[in-house]
Amino acid sequence: MDVESGETCADLADFPVENFGAVGANLNGTPIVCGGLYSTEPLQTCYKFTDAGWQEFASMNEKRHFAAGIMYKNKFHVFGGTYDGTSRLQTSEIISIDGGVEYGPELPEAVGYHAITSINSTVSILSG
Repeated sequence: MDVESGETCADLADFPVENFGAVGANLNGTPIVCGGLYSTEPLQTCYKFTDAGWQEFASMNEKRHFAAGIMYKNKFHVFGGTYDGTSRLQTSEIISIDGGVEYGPELPEAVGYHAITSINSTVSILSG
């Protein structure tokens, strides 16, 4: 919904799998969703929404759910998360719209169930 005009969009197509604890973003104008939990299985798949509906487009290096992410330099940066519900990750990953995935910087400590927000073009706050 556009909060200024009140205009609304049509609903998106159903997501292809049940998912809980995923992280998402608007990557270069394309809605994406990565990771999460299907039943009891952590996921590493990333999906993007196109005119044809939701499509797999990338696979993260690690399975992760309850991660946090931000956009930086037209790429989606995903930080931490858990891979088995209790063990937290200290890694980050950088995802490009073309499906490229690479490790990002290692975090000072492992985190899960957290949040991140950008303050400006070079500073973000990760908390939780």
